[in-house]
Amino acid sequence: MSEAVEHYERLLGRHYTWMLGDFAEAVSAQRELLEKLLVRNLPGGARHNPGIALDLGCGSGVQSIALAELGYNPVIGIDTSLLLLAELTERAAGLPAIMPVQADITSGLRDLVAAGSAGVVVCMGDTLPHLPTSADVRKLFEQSFDLLAPGGVLVLSFRDLTAPPEGLSRFIPVRSDDEKIMTCFLEDEGDAVRIHDLIHTRDANGAWCLGKSSYRKLKLAPAEVVGQLQEIGFTPVAAGSAPRGMVVVTATRPGRDRAGTG
Repeated sequence: MSEAVEHYERLLGRHYTWMLGDFAEAVSAQRELLEKLLVRNLPGGARHNPGIALDLGCGSGVQSIALAELGYNPVIGIDTSLLLLAELTERAAGLPAIMPVQADITSGLRDLVAAGSAGVVVCMGDTLPHLPTSADVRKLFEQSFDLLAPGGVLVLSFRDLTAPPEGLSRFIPVRSDDEKIMTCFLEDEGDAVRIHDLIHTRDANGAWCLGKSSYRKLKLAPAEVVGQLQEIGFTPVAAGSAPRGMVVVTATRPGRDRAGTG
């Protein structure tokens, strides 16, 4: 079990959706972002016979719900956290297109979807740096290429941690309200950054209780990600910015789209 998986089981899974703020607003923002990216990369846009979508590291379903609302069917949301998958199942009660699946996104994807059948694969919300090694990142890119149909699009988002903050800037307030306060601080570990999450919550008597855990995030340079995708065969590949300080990368498997154009 990777450090990130243990971290979510031990601490972060039960606070993850709270970290996002208003869930409906988060879905709306991701739907708008994905629609813009897919319209730019898919002839006819996201509403054009979109077909199968894979959401790798789906969490509680912000991207899965956004993809379903854009017309993708089925939307296979894959995560290791049973807690977050259960939350996705509850939130997706009115969206039968969504299929939550517990699996490791670095292996076994070919058992879920036939090669060359997916219209879009997304791996967003900083999931990529959670993977144990850079080899696992490369493997995910290669599997995504195999699973996408010609003309299908891979959408990635992640934080560029190649120049991590220093000194007191390493201490970052994440979110707070009357019942919960979350802060993290970062330690540079060379090829990765160790994230220490500190979460204070009020107990039934109003006293503050501290939960704490840490895990490693890989340093992923956008230029290196783009280069790997091009080596694998994706074209075109484009990198840009996304909300919350994220990098977003889109990559298309070359070939003709479902309508026979392109």
